[in-house]
Amino acid sequence: MTDSDQNTKTNVETSLEIKRAAQLSITEIGLGSLGHGFKIPLTGQVLSLNQLAFLLNAVNRDQLPKSATFEISGIAAILKSFSPAGKKLGPMLSIAMQGFLFWLGISVLGLNILGQIVGGILLCLWAFIQPFITLFMIYGFDLVMLIEFYVKRISEDYAFIAISLTYAVLGFLILKLLIAVGFVVYSLGTKRKISLLKESKMSSLVMQQIPQGTQKNAFRAALKDLLKPLFLLSFILMLLFIWQINSSLSQKIWLSLRPLAVAFILFYILRSSWVSEKLISFSKKSKNFERIYLKAKAAMNILVVTTTKNSTENSVDTTSKKK
Repeated sequence: MTDSDQNTKTNVETSLEIKRAAQLSITEIGLGSLGHGFKIPLTGQVLSLNQLAFLLNAVNRDQLPKSATFEISGIAAILKSFSPAGKKLGPMLSIAMQGFLFWLGISVLGLNILGQIVGGILLCLWAFIQPFITLFMIYGFDLVMLIEFYVKRISEDYAFIAISLTYAVLGFLILKLLIAVGFVVYSLGTKRKISLLKESKMSSLVMQQIPQGTQKNAFRAALKDLLKPLFLLSFILMLLFIWQINSSLSQKIWLSLRPLAVAFILFYILRSSWVSEKLISFSKKSKNFERIYLKAKAAMNILVVTTTKNSTENSVDTTSKKK
């Protein structure tokens, strides 16, 4: 292959990589905003499977190189920072980390079925791990004591409930991993596109999220995050645990308020545009990151054009059906 042919191939791969990242972002931002607005449970689990489908399409259907899986995820993560609404750093970390884990699997074991299965499993497991990392950042090692306390109490007094919850969690985990393995086998065997969410259906939601509206107040959003079920349940359980230990009233109050303050600061940072902008600005000192950032800007243009076109077509279809 001549240098000219190699450059042409590289340019085609880069263009396709940017296009796939824009399409991934449409579904990520669209379903993310829907899940956030209607408090739909397990949205993160669906999004991780959706990302796996995109990455499998990239390496098996589009025949992109292994490095494209990490770059597509990195571009999609940066595009999430352009969105004025919702959390920023949390989803950015999730998208980037899941892409890295899939890339790690296929880089170590190859683009064969084993490498893709291991990469897919690692990607899917991250959606379970990240929430616990967030809780650990809030509660510290008290979280371990909390889990041990309630596991012991439930095992002693409500053994049936403990067994049922364990089976339910393990069952869901195994089901998700089996779906991931099924995606790999189907994608590698047929080379056909796997599509969980249609970009055209997400376009109207994305149009509300791309930088054309007002910036959501991070302070108010962080306060609302304190009322989310996962944190609220964990905080109530922590309060019940704290008030059963032998300590002074002042220490109990301190132990109760400390995670609340840490949680608010963490939620504020996760939603702060200023923090995400500073992190991106700092990261751009790396040549590799700067390359991905420039691709993200190109992908943003594709995202805006695609969502505008799809939204217009959807509006025309709706009007035609009414007539």
